[in-house]
Amino acid sequence: MKKGNTDQDADARVPALIPHPASVGSVRPMDAPALSVRQDAITPEYFITHFYEYLPRYIAGGAPTEDTRDTYELAIRLFLRWCVAQGLHPLNDVRDYQIRVYMEEMRRSNYSAATLMIKGAAIRAFYKVAQRLSFIAENPCAELQLRNPQHLDEDYKYLTVDQIGEICAYLKEDKDALKRLRNLLIVYLMGVEGLRVVEVMRLSDEDIDWQRGRIEIRGKGHAGLIYPCEETLELLKAYLEERGAVPQENRLTPTIISCSSNNAQGRISRVGIRYVINRALTAAGLKQPGYACHLFRHSCGTNLYQETKDLRVVQETLRQRSPKVTAKYAHVHDRMERRYTRGITPGVKVDE
Repeated sequence: MKKGNTDQDADARVPALIPHPASVGSVRPMDAPALSVRQDAITPEYFITHFYEYLPRYIAGGAPTEDTRDTYELAIRLFLRWCVAQGLHPLNDVRDYQIRVYMEEMRRSNYSAATLMIKGAAIRAFYKVAQRLSFIAENPCAELQLRNPQHLDEDYKYLTVDQIGEICAYLKEDKDALKRLRNLLIVYLMGVEGLRVVEVMRLSDEDIDWQRGRIEIRGKGHAGLIYPCEETLELLKAYLEERGAVPQENRLTPTIISCSSNNAQGRISRVGIRYVINRALTAAGLKQPGYACHLFRHSCGTNLYQETKDLRVVQETLRQRSPKVTAKYAHVHDRMERRYTRGITPGVKVDE
């Protein structure tokens, strides 16, 4: 996703109509309850400036994760600022055409297809709530197509076990024992155990059950338990011994900590994890367009299926709800193994 000047320029145009929580002390966070349960007490202008009070009730079954709330709120605020800059009232003047113009501008700003899909979903949710509250008759996003245009195989980039080993070999050269063990653990948690970036970031010491050899996962609405292999647990134990005691944050002890001077012993950020991974990929000569943190989760799924040929094992390891999502790993393996077109070649020998 390109940050560019789009969000920054929008911030510079923020009108009083759309306050930002950082600048208005009276504005409650998105997950705070609304002041009144009476729908007729909500005015259109109040809804526009306090949409985050009502939105959580209408997305993700009424129980969105913190990440989802934050992502939707940011996308909607950006859209509302655009409306103000265009002289449009979000409820009175925006129709299907204006939505398409906005999305076209977002595409020209070089946002990724996945980001555009999220932004569109957030705006659609905003108008869904407005419609439920009887502020508009029709949702202007009703005809908006929100599809990820990725080709079937684009999601299936992955690293082999040997390539992950090359990354670990590079990380093992770090003379700083804490950073060495931490970075190796990050790779193991994502590339061997299949954790997402946010799940690695949120991992806390209190989540680790040493007696049963399992870890409780706090993530993007996919909480659950994992049972890491012995090698991962040994690496985790060695890292924690090297790390030692660290201060708690919100009554939880961050497991993966930052080694930067401005956040020493604090919980590592997602940006910090991405930095570790991108640097390791580059140093190992494996960095390619589209290769990022989520590549390691795909690698776990693909390599695990190649090892077990059991989709249920992959689904349980990655904690995926839909077997259709997990089936992609079998699809890729099948195509690689069978090479279907070999049966229709004319039989030309290049050395004859």
